[in-house]
Amino acid sequence: MIRQAVADVFKLDLLQRLASDVFRMALYTDAANIDQSTTHYTTDGEVYGPGYMAGGIVLQGLTIVLDGSVALMDWADPVWPNASITARGALIYNFTQANRAVGIIDLGKNYTSTNGAFLVVLPEPTAKTSLIRIS
Repeated sequence: MIRQAVADVFKLDLLQRLASDVFRMALYTDAANIDQSTTHYTTDGEVYGPGYMAGGIVLQGLTIVLDGSVALMDWADPVWPNASITARGALIYNFTQANRAVGIIDLGKNYTSTNGAFLVVLPEPTAKTSLIRIS
């Protein structure tokens, strides 16, 4: 039997070529206008406050795996350790590739930290839930 498809190893290879790039996450207020048409990191609507710097933080702990026939990328959950901010969403962008947008996260509501940790819990790294996946 022959079934037309993109080879799993090719999907994995596409993501692994990005493994040495630096990815960052910036946080945004509910006034931001970011979606799938966003092309690059922007300061419009970005969070401002103690413990947060424009541009966000570097994502750590990159994992690139194959879950079934879906290649996916995941990072450790980013945290701003001592921040006084309110955010509604986030933008993951590729700092190495001229700040090109990668993924947008809608937190579902405003979250606030006051002189404490602001943690963004990324979706589980599975074929159905991972933010960055090639199926």
